[in-house]
Amino acid sequence: MSVIALFTAATKLAGVLVTITVAANAFSFSVYRKKNLKRFRSPINDSADVLAHFNINPSEGEKGFFFGLATAPAHVEDRLNDAWLQFAENTESHEIQQPQTADAIMGSATGDGGSQQAPLPQREATKTNKRKKSLKIAIEAQIRGFEKYIEVEEPTPTEQCHHNVAAWHNVPHPEERQRFWSDPDTELKLAKNTGVQVFRMGVDWSRIMPEEPLGGLKETVNFAALERYKWIINRVRSYGMNVMLTLFHHSLPPWAGEYGGWKLEKTVDYFMEFTRLVVDSVADIVDYWVTFNEPHVFCMLTYCAGAWPGGNPDMLEVATSALPTGVFNQTMNWIAIAHTKAYDYIHEKSKPGSAIVGVAHHVSFMRPYGLFDVAAVSVANSMTLFPFLDCISDKMDYIGINYYGQD
Repeated sequence: MSVIALFTAATKLAGVLVTITVAANAFSFSVYRKKNLKRFRSPINDSADVLAHFNINPSEGEKGFFFGLATAPAHVEDRLNDAWLQFAENTESHEIQQPQTADAIMGSATGDGGSQQAPLPQREATKTNKRKKSLKIAIEAQIRGFEKYIEVEEPTPTEQCHHNVAAWHNVPHPEERQRFWSDPDTELKLAKNTGVQVFRMGVDWSRIMPEEPLGGLKETVNFAALERYKWIINRVRSYGMNVMLTLFHHSLPPWAGEYGGWKLEKTVDYFMEFTRLVVDSVADIVDYWVTFNEPHVFCMLTYCAGAWPGGNPDMLEVATSALPTGVFNQTMNWIAIAHTKAYDYIHEKSKPGSAIVGVAHHVSFMRPYGLFDVAAVSVANSMTLFPFLDCISDKMDYIGINYYGQD
């Protein structure tokens, strides 16, 4: 009888706790909703022919509101052995008895000066695997996008692998991405046909500086790649579109990730060396500059969650990441300093009044669904919405807003 009575009492207690938890969640969300999610009358008349007017004051230096299309090197550039390619290639494997067909198993990419070609995935499992190996060619040929290869044979992997990026299997040659590096005109024609006025693109840090410049820039900088980027920017302009250039679009060079990346001050110095190279090369043909794209998203997913390449946080860093001295604020501080220095350098090297420099900021609307979510949402909003912009407010000519929807 004592066991049955104990079980009955435990069941009743569990039922009471569940009821209280559900009620508390419902009540807390109701309070938060009334305070922060009040309905408001929309200023937009959806039935009107013109939904909104963007008032421009030329006398105050406003150049107008515009729509543009954006790309990022990690999304669109082929022949790029960046951290994202290595992250997608990284696999957890286990031995199998018989060789099996592998989907998009990638080998290491080989740098060749102006380009970095990754090998093609396997079609069938055989004793050897043929892949293309890029050969070095003249700098002028690299700038013009030419390439030369020889075929080499490698042993076929006898492991079944699970990739970090499942989408890596969705296309035949994922390492080619959109082939924007070798064939930018395809993308540019599509962009031009939409009628946009501005084309946003980026310069990949790891392509310009494929190795850590410990011995100076002369031995590590890919000057042919710089010239190729200059050629692509001029191609954008030839289509009648202005250029918005991003310096850091979530692509930390692999060599920087190895020593800690934006957790260390020396990354600011390396970033400024990269920035000076780019600005000195293309300042006269760039209309808008984005120093950093969504830095708080990068820091959170790289150094706090470890979900993006280059972070590899340990348990202590994860547990203390939201603290004032945690890894999030630490990395955001160095990025803010890097932005300030880059802003000053771009204005210094540009014609007076010609440079327009800012950041692309991610604005997310997060809402709690219960008692335990309110604290998390409040902390997340306090860390991500305004602190970075407040920190660099006197070093911005505009604020770029990225908005994807509510989270």
